[in-house]
Amino acid sequence: MPRRLLIVAYFFPPVGGVGVERTLKHVTYLPESGWQPVVIAPRNSAYRVVDEGSLVRIPPGTEVHRALTFEPAHARRLTARVLGRRAHPSGSAPSAARPSSAEIGGRLRDAANTAWATVIPLAFFPDQQLLWVPGAIIAGWRAHRSNPVHAIYSSSPPVSGHLAAMVLQRLIDRPWIADFRDPWIGNAFAPELPTLHRRMQATLERQIVTRADAVVLATAELAEQYAARYPSFGSRFVHIPNGYDLDELQKDPPTAMPPDDPEHWAGHFHLIHAGSLYGEQELNTFLDGVGEVLKRRPELGDRLRVDFVGWFGAGNAAIAARRLPDFEPVVRHLGLRPRPEAIARQRGADAALVLIARDSASGGGAFAPTKMYEYLGLDLPILAVAPHGAIRDILDELDWGVAVDPTALGVADGIERIMAMDAESGHRIADPERRYERRSITGRLVDLLDTLSAPSKEPR
Repeated sequence: MPRRLLIVAYFFPPVGGVGVERTLKHVTYLPESGWQPVVIAPRNSAYRVVDEGSLVRIPPGTEVHRALTFEPAHARRLTARVLGRRAHPSGSAPSAARPSSAEIGGRLRDAANTAWATVIPLAFFPDQQLLWVPGAIIAGWRAHRSNPVHAIYSSSPPVSGHLAAMVLQRLIDRPWIADFRDPWIGNAFAPELPTLHRRMQATLERQIVTRADAVVLATAELAEQYAARYPSFGSRFVHIPNGYDLDELQKDPPTAMPPDDPEHWAGHFHLIHAGSLYGEQELNTFLDGVGEVLKRRPELGDRLRVDFVGWFGAGNAAIAARRLPDFEPVVRHLGLRPRPEAIARQRGADAALVLIARDSASGGGAFAPTKMYEYLGLDLPILAVAPHGAIRDILDELDWGVAVDPTALGVADGIERIMAMDAESGHRIADPERRYERRSITGRLVDLLDTLSAPSKEPR
């Protein structure tokens, strides 16, 4: 009989975004090693990306228990609808006859957004998914009572998932693995918290680290940072990287470029960034670099085409609205796309971009985004605009791509080098040993589960 692993994961289809991939791929490949996943996921997520079509990606027969969640975003959307109706009571678009009504509605929405951005992160700690925790605990307890589990695995962000797993560990007395896809303390992309919240954050993180039987980190740099922060528990930290799913990437490859403006593709060097851009200045750094390289070599304006496929954080979205028109047709932002289309666009590209503008001192060096591994799985040459750290270490290990400092001059040099590399080199395999293939990565998790699942933890 397979052993059962209780997985507490907020990011699980139909919730979208790259945060889904790590857990979903574990769920896909765990049964091959005798572990049956039992997933606790939200029923009514208010996350910004929810794709009901992504439910087909859950392997058939997977046991999934859905828990209700009540999140500030639910109330925010309701408020926006109410304010919208006040601004346009007839349901029609604003007109010259009612300018003051539209202006009032807009001002109310702006005021509500400002208050929301200030108050909600302080009121909902550790995150906006806090009220999902009770439902997740109840769902996990019922799943165990129905058919006992052998271990618990929780994934963050959101850290609220670890809270639910911590309580479940107490209730059912099973080994618990806490997986930090991103760091919590020291996250380069998280807003700074007030002193009180930083203290609560430190206390809660220590509770997670000391209560979990193992703490998994997605990069070696993060594992080292956590071991240094908690030296008494150093042996508890395990590095299990992200990866790529070769089965998915090679499934039904297209015979031609993805549908698009033919003039955008024909005869051009196509560089793609597939994924979210979370920071505040990444796009500024990149566009400054594009401007520099076009100043050096104006003829590249007829060859280079850069597509950003994915979500932009508020800072980069504002930069895009202000600056991208000046870079047409060289750079464009296509927004979110269904995953099959995003993969197809990557297949059709000549090279791929990783963009981290944060320096190593602010934590940027500890990140290795999931999209980079998918680039490797597609054997795409990689231009990594990133500080020294995890990204460069992986590329050095594989002798792959071009890595440059996150500066305008670095971007300009990197674009010239990656375009020259494409012209001079034949086809190579980025990861010939398949060390970052998802089956192999899940195998590392299985080894850890097997070690932790001692006879004393057998279901009672």
